[in-house]
Amino acid sequence: MKELRQFVEVANQRSISSAAKRLNISQPALSRAIRQLEATYGVPLFMRTGAGVELSAYGSALYSRAVQILPALDEARDEIEHLQGRTKAVIRIATGDLWGLVILPRVIREFGKTHPDVLVEVKIADDGSRFEGLRRGVYDLVFGTLSYKYQAVMQVEFETFVRQGTFVYCDQHHELANSTTIDVEALLEQRWISPGYGDEDGPNLLKTFVRDFAVRADSMPQALLVLRGSPYLMAASSGFRELFRTLGIVHVDVGDYGGVQASGAIYAPPAIEKSAIRDFLRLVRSEVTLLELPVLEQTP
Repeated sequence: MKELRQFVEVANQRSISSAAKRLNISQPALSRAIRQLEATYGVPLFMRTGAGVELSAYGSALYSRAVQILPALDEARDEIEHLQGRTKAVIRIATGDLWGLVILPRVIREFGKTHPDVLVEVKIADDGSRFEGLRRGVYDLVFGTLSYKYQAVMQVEFETFVRQGTFVYCDQHHELANSTTIDVEALLEQRWISPGYGDEDGPNLLKTFVRDFAVRADSMPQALLVLRGSPYLMAASSGFRELFRTLGIVHVDVGDYGGVQASGAIYAPPAIEKSAIRDFLRLVRSEVTLLELPVLEQTP
C-alpha cells in the first residue's frame, strides 16, 4: 500500500517534488514508485503540466478509490492492534475554532478519565478540510456548522448542540470597549483583523460595507495575539465571549449579532456503531450545557 499512499500524496500536491518533501523521501525515489505503479496498471496515471502534474483519466479513477480504501485499511489496522492490546482505540476529530478552543477541551478531559484506553486526535481545520476529511473517512466526527456540500455528496447525521451568532470584539482598553451606543460610522472608522475566515463575516449591519482590514491572520490564536493591546476590532463567534474575556478581549455591543447558526456534530451513520464515539457524543451533550455560552434568539 506504500506506493498507493505515495500516489495519493502526489495527486493532492500536484507536484512530485512537493509530495516528496511531505513524504520525506527523495524525488527520484518517488518518481520511481509512481512509474512502478503505472507499470502495474499498464496506464499513465499523471500528465505533466507547466506547474507540475495532473491526474490522467486513469489516475482519477484510481484516486477516487484510493481515498476510500486507505482510510478503511488504516481503521482496520488500528482496530486489529487495539484488539491485540498493542494500541489504544482512536477517535479522529476535526473541528472549527469554537469547538476546538472553547467546547471540546473540557469534554476531552472528562472523556479521558472514563476512557483511558481511547486516544482522541483533534485537528482544528477550515470547513473545506473538515468536509473532505469526513468524506474520505479520515475523521470519525466533525464539529461545526453543516454546509450544503456535506449532504450533496454523502449521507451524514447532524446533531445541533449550540447556536452561535457573530460578535464584535476588541481589547479591554480600546476606545469602544465601554461604549453603549455604537453606530455603523464608528465601526467603519476602525481598522479590523480577519481571523482566517472571510472579510465579509460580521454582524448584518456591516455586510454591505467595505471594512479597513489591518491584518488577515491564519488562525484564531494568531488573531488573538494581534488583537490583545491593539487598536483593532475583530468579528468572531459569539461563543468565544467568555474565553476572550479571560484574555482581556471584550465584546462590543453593536446591537446586532447577525444570523444565528446551528453548530454541532457531523458524522457518517456507521461512526455511531463504535461505542467510544457514542460515549463521546453523550458526554458532549451533557458538558455543553455547563458552558456559559450566550443564548441567542433566531433572527429572520
